[in-house]
Amino acid sequence: MNLHITIDSASNYRRLDEVNGVKLDGCVVPLKICTDEKEFIDDADLDINDMVSYLEGTKLASHSACPGIDEWLESFGEHEYVIGITLASILSGSYNACRVAAEQYMEEHEGRRVYVLDTTAIGPVEKLCIEYIANKEKADPEALNFKSAEEFDSFCKELDEYCHRNTKIGFALKSLKNLANNGRINKTVAKIAETLKIHIVGDFSETGVLQPKNKVRGDDKTLRTLVDAMKEAGYKGGRFIIDHCLAVEDAENLKNLILKEFPNADITIAETTGLCTFYAERGGLVLGYEIEG
Repeated sequence: MNLHITIDSASNYRRLDEVNGVKLDGCVVPLKICTDEKEFIDDADLDINDMVSYLEGTKLASHSACPGIDEWLESFGEHEYVIGITLASILSGSYNACRVAAEQYMEEHEGRRVYVLDTTAIGPVEKLCIEYIANKEKADPEALNFKSAEEFDSFCKELDEYCHRNTKIGFALKSLKNLANNGRINKTVAKIAETLKIHIVGDFSETGVLQPKNKVRGDDKTLRTLVDAMKEAGYKGGRFIIDHCLAVEDAENLKNLILKEFPNADITIAETTGLCTFYAERGGLVLGYEIEG
């Protein structure tokens, strides 16, 4: 395998060295969560509980910051074939910074190739893309040992098609404060949710716009709404990733609901890291799953 993978920390990965038992040559480029007095770097050393407690207790405005061009350039190393994977470009400058870095890298290193994938999603969908790469390597150790730029380009097209045709993202949020304060969602929707103590269930558009679709009360109804939404989107029992923000019980209950209807579903539960924690907030669930394209 002569492929190097670099992905931003919106993926909810802390490191990228082994996935599903497959060793990968990769790294995670961190985003940051900031206030005027404190900065949290979304890397392996970040204490999520500490960050959440601080943000819930401060009255200072908070925001996220994407990696810069130099950070992406450094992540490429000295590799011949590189894939950069980012959260939705409409939500963050991470994609644009990675794309500019890729162009600069290829100008400075003739013959090398960098492909940048805008997942138009976040978190678990980025993970599904990494798993797709890992599964290719597991099935055929030579599949990702590219002998030409044409082979690399062909695989990148295949990965792009998988991401945008065969994956879907969903979410259930108990608070929309940080999304609204950072212009990611309508403030009126956020205020209504806070006032009425309702949960927001939704997904992303094809271009990566957050789409609140259901306003529900109570954890049980929220989880049932998520299951109905994923079935409507085309889920048939394939890979399903549940990333939660300090909500392991809800994640486990959702997993059990899915398994009742799809006993052979391949479900993974994990914690959100810094960026997704900031926007999902305490009690939030972010889902990525495979659908029939």
